[in-house]
Parts: sequence; C-alpha cells; structure tokens
Amino acid sequence: MKTEGQVRINEDRFRSGARAFTLIELLVVIAIIAILASLLLPALARSKQAANITVCKSNMKQLGFAFALYTADNQETYPAGACYVDPEDQYCWDVSIRPYIGGNPHIGRAALLGGVLDPTVSPLILRCPSDIGPNTYWDATASVGRRTYAMNAIAQENWTATLGQALPTPTDGLGIYWSATGGNVFGTPGYKTSVVPHPAQTINLVEQAAGDNVAGNVWPSVCLAPYGTVGGQGTGEAYQIDLSDTNNQGLALYKLQDNHFNYLFFDGHVSLYAIQQTVGSGTTNNPKGLWLLSSDN
Repeated sequence: MKTEGQVRINEDRFRSGARAFTLIELLVVIAIIAILASLLLPALARSKQAANITVCKSNMKQLGFAFALYTADNQETYPAGACYVDPEDQYCWDVSIRPYIGGNPHIGRAALLGGVLDPTVSPLILRCPSDIGPNTYWDATASVGRRTYAMNAIAQENWTATLGQALPTPTDGLGIYWSATGGNVFGTPGYKTSVVPHPAQTINLVEQAAGDNVAGNVWPSVCLAPYGTVGGQGTGEAYQIDLSDTNNQGLALYKLQDNHFNYLFFDGHVSLYAIQQTVGSGTTNNPKGLWLLSSDN
C-alpha cells in the first residue's frame, strides 16, 4: 500500500511531465514563429513605407499652404527659387516662406543668408522621412538641416538670370535662380500668380533628395528635370535622379516609394506619380506635361 507521500510524488511527476515541451514540439513552435515573421515583416515594411509617403505628402501640403499665405502677403507674387551672391549672401524659397512653416522668428538675418540652417532651427517639414541618405560633399561632416524639396525651374534652357534684368518669360515652373554680384537678396523678384494658367496641372515643388540639399542653401533649390543624362541642362543634384552624381540620392528615395515621387501643384494639392506619368509628350530629361505652364499633358 502506497503512503500519502508517495502518491504526492507521483502526482508531481505527472504534472511536471504534462507542462514540458519535447524538442520536436519546440522546433515546430519556432518554425511557426519564423513563418509568421516572414509573412508579417514585409507587411510591416509596406505599412512603414505607406506611412512615410503620407507624412511626405502632408509636408508638401503644408508647404503649399505656406506658398499661398506668402502670395497673399506679397501682392500675389511667388517667391523666387533662389538668389546667389556669394557663400555668405544667398537666399532661397524655403527662407522666403519660413514665417509660415514654423521657422524660428528669432533667427537673425546673417544666419538666414549664410546658406545653411542648423537642424535645431530648420523646419522639420522640409525633409521627407524617406530621404534617409547621408550628408555629402561640403556638408558631409557638418550638422545641417536637410531639405528634400525643390521648385520646378522656370525653363530647361533659361533657368538662371542676372539680378537687375527683367523677369524672363517662364515656360515651366516659377523657380527662377538669380545670380548677382551685389545688392539686397531679400525681396528678389518672383512671378505673379497670374502667370500660371493651369495651377491644378502644373508642378510647383518636387522631391529632390541630395546629400547636399541643405535648408537655406540655393543649391539645389530648383529642379531642371526628373532625370539627368549626358548632354542635359544643369548638373547632378538639380535633377530628381542623376546616376552620374554621387551626391544625388533621388533614386534611393524613388525606390523607397515604390518608384514614385510626390509632387506639389500650384493649386496646393499633392499627388504621387511615377516619373513617366509627369512628362507628357516630352522626355525625362526635357519634360513637358505637368512640368509646363501650358496644358501639354
């Protein structure tokens, strides 16, 4: 006859055996977890990608509101794309609209004209969350606020002008790039809103990721075309994508967004397009379509 102690020992052993996993069972559980992870991780990556695209679109929409507020306060005139005198005297569109995008109002004139803004004072909406490339070229070791966006340049063949001359007639966007030897870069001439006959069909801002696209700097504050090739106008970072320029990080951003860029139009709406959808009857190096002030789509 078993004693009470022996019965308890046998019960404890039984319960202990019921809770234990065999090696095969453990391997099965691990395999199931691995399968679930392989199924979920791509979905999570796509969700993050979609979220970043949404944040970028929100950034550009806020920039669109800022352009509208700027024009309302400046006799229906858009800011110029850029004006360059020298490294310590330059001005660009994102500096023009700073009061409307959360720019620190206590930043002095010298800092705004110095061609570089510290990340602590650079408005966060100037950088797309998918623009994750490193700083390159002159800012490779600097602490700078990055800017992802650029204004559609005024024309592929005539995108620069000398300060003091009359405004050239625009055919593309309104991102005129002034050069000057002196003078006050504040108040650099821009175009009237009336020169845009089809604001819902014409690009104002594009995504243009580059390792030296720095907030407050004139280069590359304007965009010449989606894709740079040998013989094209301008160089490197002034294109959305240029494989010959190591500073140009547009292709990486394009791929992260499933081969699409966000575009801000003059009426304030933002749309996601593949490059080929924007150029109309033109080419990626010499676009028409949504890049022109005319309605060639």
